[in-house]
Amino acid sequence: MKILGNNGKKTVAIALTAVMFIAMAAVPCDNFSVKAASSSIVEKQDKIKELEDRNKQLENEISKIDGNVSENQQLQDLYWEKLNNAKDQIDNYNNLLYYMEQDISAKQADISALDLQISAKEKEISDKQDDIEELKALNEKNLKKFGEILRAMYVTENSDIFSVLAESTDIYDLLVRTKIMVNVSSQNEKMMNELKKSIEETEEMIKQLEVDVEQLNTYHIKLDEDMKALEASKSDLLVQQEEAQKLSNQYNSYYKSYTNVISDLEAKQQKLENEKKANAAEIAEYEKQIQREIQQAQQGSNQEYQQGEWMWPVELKFHYMTTYFGWDAPMNRNHSGIDIGDWGINGTNVYASKSGTVITAKDTYIPGYSYGKYVVIDHGDGYSTLYGHCSAIYVTVGQKVNQGDVIAAVGNTGWSTGPHMHFEVRVNGIAQDPFNYVKKHW
Repeated sequence: MKILGNNGKKTVAIALTAVMFIAMAAVPCDNFSVKAASSSIVEKQDKIKELEDRNKQLENEISKIDGNVSENQQLQDLYWEKLNNAKDQIDNYNNLLYYMEQDISAKQADISALDLQISAKEKEISDKQDDIEELKALNEKNLKKFGEILRAMYVTENSDIFSVLAESTDIYDLLVRTKIMVNVSSQNEKMMNELKKSIEETEEMIKQLEVDVEQLNTYHIKLDEDMKALEASKSDLLVQQEEAQKLSNQYNSYYKSYTNVISDLEAKQQKLENEKKANAAEIAEYEKQIQREIQQAQQGSNQEYQQGEWMWPVELKFHYMTTYFGWDAPMNRNHSGIDIGDWGINGTNVYASKSGTVITAKDTYIPGYSYGKYVVIDHGDGYSTLYGHCSAIYVTVGQKVNQGDVIAAVGNTGWSTGPHMHFEVRVNGIAQDPFNYVKKHW
């Protein structure tokens, strides 16, 4: 064997170092990539938690706005009803005023017609009085003639005339009864009788006309009183109509005010809804990124999938379900796993549901965020499980675990409302219902 000198030894050392470096470079650093993926997933999960918290806050704000909208809508409906009632009242007043105006116009027409009738009757009375004056004048003329006849008879000393005069009740009776009338021409006798009859008829007509005028005046007084009552009622109605119009204007103002308030609240609500939708879309995108990163982490793994049943992740005596997989109505979100939260579960063992390689072992956390302390295990063939909200982590990234190995302790870390085990099963990064894999043993 040839012994190398110092220069030869140095050459060999350099060559060995180069070979080792090349060999190290040729071997993929799976552990480093898994850790990088784990860190990125945690960041995204924290961002998802932040967005979910914001959406929860938005839900509360939207709920409050819903209450305000509902309250304002009730007030709006109330004033809408009051407004319609006021409008109906105004319509009724307008109808009453219309018919009252009709009554007033009719009364005014009646009064005008009555005034014409009274004027006609008064003119007729005046005319009849003129007729009587003419008849009286004619009577005076005839009496004068008759006096001349009497003087002539007196001169002839016909004493019978004085007895006739003494027995007669009036001058007309005298003319009819006395024998002297035999000496009066038949023409004068007829004229005197007609004159007497005309005077009597005219006086009767005047009496009837005066009665008519009195009745018309009485009716006129009643119409005047009715007119005054109608005018007073009209004035009252106008006042009530004005008050109703004021109320209508006030109710309309309130209604518009609540309409504007509701419109503003709904606009604000819509803005919050839009933000909520945007956050949901961003959450969905982060979920997709997490799925891709889990897939990428699994692609770099040579983990072989273990056939057979999946193991319940905690002790079998703990099986009280606080939340199932799917839509979580109380939290208003989609729940990606199941929550096991039985009494006395805090601090108990968490078991690997299947054998695999740890790709995430998060042992630090921000209180109130994400899964807190949690573990993700790659089981091969795209299968992975997640164990969240642990109080302690017993494994490290890259570590191989067997089914049933203790990997953590149940806790209450991260976004949690009490001690429980959050357990997920994912296929190619997509969350599945764990009960499609683990069996209910109770």
